[in-house]
Amino acid sequence: MSLGALVVVVAFAVILLIGVVHYTGGSRGNSGRDHGEVILEFARAYPGEAIRSVTMTKDGNASFLRLADGKTGFIQSMGRHQVARLILPGDVSVQPVEEKPGLHIEFHESTLKGGDYIFASAEDAAEVSLWLCGSFAMATAELEQPEADGNA
Repeated sequence: MSLGALVVVVAFAVILLIGVVHYTGGSRGNSGRDHGEVILEFARAYPGEAIRSVTMTKDGNASFLRLADGKTGFIQSMGRHQVARLILPGDVSVQPVEEKPGLHIEFHESTLKGGDYIFASAEDAAEVSLWLCGSFAMATAELEQPEADGNA
């Protein structure tokens, strides 16, 4: 076999392999995630948390979950893996993103780097910010309540 024929055969095999991977879904990203998948992933990490609702970012790489006890759940895709965590009062700083329906979130005392999270609508961004601010309000209310130790 000549060198030219070998190059053609190898090039054809590479193109065929790329086509097979593409058409079988191997090159597809996580943008096809849905709310049910997010709920299952979060429940695997935190089985005792009751989930009220889910709001995903526009690209589907991050999801915020409103939990029954006022906390906020968070899942972010990192390649083929997901990172799930609870956002407790005081764990994040939140600012609006200029000219986009999103939030800039910085995680305190965490290995998560945070960043800009862009949502499908301004309403989704506002709802997530209310969940986070509601958590902060809960913490403030708990701090302001005097302890009931029976010595009044």
